[in-house]
Amino acid sequence: MYLTKDKLQHISTITHEGKIVVFATDAEGKISYTVKQDGFEDSYLNTPADQRTGWENWQTLEFPDEADDQSVVEKEKAELTHQQNTSQYLLKSLYKTENITAVAPVQVIAALEHIYVFRQSKTNTLLVDRFVLDGMTNKLNRKLEVRFKRSKRKHTPTKNMQQGSNGLVDIDTLDFRDANGKFFYEPTTELCLVNNLHKGWFSVVLVPTIENDVYRWHIFAYNSQTKKVELTTIRASEEGLFEVKDYTVFEESKDSLVPRKIPGVIKRTLDIKDVTVTNGLSATKYDLQQGQETQSGEEQLLKTATRLMLAIPTDKGAAVFSFAIAGDGTLGEIGKNPDSKIIRSRQREVLLPLNTLDEIKAIGDTTPPPQGIISGFSAGTDEEDIEDLVKISTNGGASGLANYDLVKISGTSDYQGLYRTIKVDQDTFDIDIPLDRALDLDYWEQDTFDIDIPLDRALGYWEKEDQEEGGLIFDGMITAYQKTAEGKLRVTCPNHGLQNGDQVQITGTEDYKDSYPVRKIDDTHFVIERKWAIGEAVNVKLVSQKRRGIVFDGVDDYIQLAQPLPIFSSSFTISMWVKVPANSDRGILLGDFQLLKSINVNFEVSPEGKLRFFWNDEHNLFGSKDLRDNQWHFISFVRDRENKKISGYIDGVLDFEYSREVSDKQAVIAHRIGRDSRQGGINFKGQIADLRVWKIARTAEDIKNSMYLQLTGKEVGLVGYWRLGGISEGKVVDFSVNGNDGTVYGEPYVSAATLSRKLASELDAVKYSNSELFAVSERATYEESFEFKVNSRNLVNLAYLDNADGKNLGTKIFTFSYWGKTSRSAEEKKTISVVQNKFEDLGNGWYRASCNVTIPDEVSLLRSFEIANVKGSWQSLEIRKHRIRLLSDSITETKYTDGVSLTTLADNQGTLAGYLEALEMKEKQEIVRLKEKRELEAKLAALQNLEETRQRVTQLRLDVSALVSQEGNLNRIYNDALNNPLNYWCFIQHKQTSLFWEHLKLDSSNSALVELISSYGDDWTKWKFLDAGGGYYYIQHKQTGLFCQTTSSITSTVLILPSYGSDWTKWKFTDAGGGYYYIQNKQTGL
Repeated sequence: MYLTKDKLQHISTITHEGKIVVFATDAEGKISYTVKQDGFEDSYLNTPADQRTGWENWQTLEFPDEADDQSVVEKEKAELTHQQNTSQYLLKSLYKTENITAVAPVQVIAALEHIYVFRQSKTNTLLVDRFVLDGMTNKLNRKLEVRFKRSKRKHTPTKNMQQGSNGLVDIDTLDFRDANGKFFYEPTTELCLVNNLHKGWFSVVLVPTIENDVYRWHIFAYNSQTKKVELTTIRASEEGLFEVKDYTVFEESKDSLVPRKIPGVIKRTLDIKDVTVTNGLSATKYDLQQGQETQSGEEQLLKTATRLMLAIPTDKGAAVFSFAIAGDGTLGEIGKNPDSKIIRSRQREVLLPLNTLDEIKAIGDTTPPPQGIISGFSAGTDEEDIEDLVKISTNGGASGLANYDLVKISGTSDYQGLYRTIKVDQDTFDIDIPLDRALDLDYWEQDTFDIDIPLDRALGYWEKEDQEEGGLIFDGMITAYQKTAEGKLRVTCPNHGLQNGDQVQITGTEDYKDSYPVRKIDDTHFVIERKWAIGEAVNVKLVSQKRRGIVFDGVDDYIQLAQPLPIFSSSFTISMWVKVPANSDRGILLGDFQLLKSINVNFEVSPEGKLRFFWNDEHNLFGSKDLRDNQWHFISFVRDRENKKISGYIDGVLDFEYSREVSDKQAVIAHRIGRDSRQGGINFKGQIADLRVWKIARTAEDIKNSMYLQLTGKEVGLVGYWRLGGISEGKVVDFSVNGNDGTVYGEPYVSAATLSRKLASELDAVKYSNSELFAVSERATYEESFEFKVNSRNLVNLAYLDNADGKNLGTKIFTFSYWGKTSRSAEEKKTISVVQNKFEDLGNGWYRASCNVTIPDEVSLLRSFEIANVKGSWQSLEIRKHRIRLLSDSITETKYTDGVSLTTLADNQGTLAGYLEALEMKEKQEIVRLKEKRELEAKLAALQNLEETRQRVTQLRLDVSALVSQEGNLNRIYNDALNNPLNYWCFIQHKQTSLFWEHLKLDSSNSALVELISSYGDDWTKWKFLDAGGGYYYIQHKQTGLFCQTTSSITSTVLILPSYGSDWTKWKFTDAGGGYYYIQNKQTGL
């Protein structure tokens, strides 16, 4: 039976709610469908019995052809585009898609009570439409959509609603129909992130998750640009379409729920080595089942797991992948190191303490865990009472282990693979290891061979994993304090850095007031069951001398104050820390020159690197000291109005002084930090910190005594105080009572903090931490990032940062470490697991580190900064631009590249080559055996028992004869296969006419007749014979891949068609002599 359809190009079928639906694509890209009738439909019953086909007539599938919904367009542009390029969409609703279908196969999926039709657009993106099957009429109806009745928009009601005397007039409500009763239909969804499609070579699978009614889409598609198969994974939305926002799942771990963030878009590229994709691919999910006996004794199959299989036709055969499916619906990973980027998110900067980086402590480990190199593996023996266990040999260090310690093994290999062998003796062989394994083999003794391993490579590494941290120490940590005979308190604090007369601040200690169980040590000492409170001795002078300011590039960086400074008609003092590089050429520290309505008062560094005081062309004063030494200096400009003096100070020392009256000014516009109205070379290049503006004239002693102190902002006479230790949301904060915050322009940033690799005791730092806590929200996601530079004598690049210990184990130079608390008084630290993002190369030796962390339940406070597992040999680490941002409504794209090399399964004819190889080996064995035979015969001649010797000789001759016979049989098998024309592509020639078989061009039914022609040689005249069993063969045409078939038992017409398998397509070849054969059809016998 034929379902007549003109210009049919592609067919797809689906079963849905007990119905069979067939879809067809014609040569113009139009899609039609038909439904198999059940026999109860009116369309079936109203058709005369002799005219019934059991199928509905072909109907054109309806697609959207209506005006755009502007509320949807605006919402999608705001939420479903790249934040940096709003013209680039992830998903898009299209309202006119009737004529944009490419001539390519469609894929149809029945799921979630709908039929999904996936089709390729003419722009090579993926289009999706949903339909509902009406079982009574066998018609596919477009999915309805709810919109506002009057505005006809999905997200915005009409603006004509008005408040009347009796309430709202022209009220707009949600409905499936508009005010005229016309239905609203769902638009086509364009998956813009699935692009570069080719000939409909894609496949879509929807898989369930462990969450109720939550599913995940997996879209496999061939990319015509990359020539590779790519997988796009997206979670299904509540409406059954696509949700690209990041998603948090909660997994059980140690009786608690641990959040794990799943990116909204997961893309994977299948990089199959040395193959070319040749046709459309196919994917499906399937279940693994296991038999289990029931109580009644019957065996029942139970589902144990769900898998997803992908088959890709290639020039080397079908490449087949079977993926495990996780509980969240994602597929098993091949590649482990993805590239991630946030496409869109709402971000809010977390305001951290300005001295976050200044307060980072370098922490060392005085009792590092035992670790070492693995030098060997062996199977345990019963004599050692470790039978069937793994025995590991090390290069020492195992003495630090105790029974049942937890040990981490890394860097090992399984050495599995297929190798070519070189026989050494009966118990020993050598194998060639591929170069990428970096191994060689040497013979050692009868049962042993060696693999040469480079000296810098081990079989693996081991390290004890401590359940709790211990032995951690930092410079200034208090380890003991005791009362002296003189009544003083003696504090033990390694590397405190204090001198006589220095001020010290003790922090972190506790009074230990409570009752405790004790353990006696001796007559003068006992131990209480309480952890030592980690205290610190802070050298006030050293802390105050830590200096980090804002870096200005000398091009377009500056800070605009919000309010005019109220100081120019009175005495004043302007002080700040500055760091001027050697290559600086003039710079405005604080100025308003030639700004609109300005008073033209500037405070500068001159081209010679000296202080400059400029007062509206009335006074132009210069200092004497060159500041361009790339060191921090505390500078001050002082106007003493009462005593008519202008002074300049550097580090509390007078640099210039001018005694003369200057005119009063009244500023009406705000000054700028780092520049005035002009651009170019006069912009300040260097660093500024701790800018203080006083409305009083401070003395040299006042300046010197407070230069290292951090002010509170409430000091008498202080009218402006910008610490410049941090930038938050483009602002710098004025800590004075005036709140004159500055707005940042350009790209100035806070200068880097330097972290030394070693403590003062020469102990390596294992982590850097600032344990100051800040408030976070449970289940929220934060991104932490900073820029860093590694100062090292060795080459530093991305490869080094990912292999800092040189063991080729992917050990990063450091990892982000997260912990939090439920409250500030809580003692327990809750560790948070994360996956760190890849390092980014920013150029000039700077790199960016970032990590996303999702806060688990019962954590309301998070540490300010911590990186741990510090590795490598280097001198220091510079850190700058540290920031933590709260992310919401984020869309993250994660890209994997799965590089795989597939092995080829053996075929039936492939065993023949194996037999030939075995024959060659046996021929070599025969030579050895004949030599042994001669030697044995010579020895037997000297033996007394001649009869037994003769019997032995007879047996050996029989063995030789059997081997010769076996050789002959194998040679006959080989020659028969070699000379059988059915094993080759052949020309079929008619004996009477000497003409050759060729087929005509395909007709609309994809079939053709066979004809005889006089010429031959191309693929149109070549034929192959495939064994069909029972002495019959299928005849396949080389050019088209189609098969020969006869159509009836009356005629002898031969057609070629795409299918085979029935007796109509099986043929027997009977020897007619002279190299000719009779060809007989199995079905007809003709």
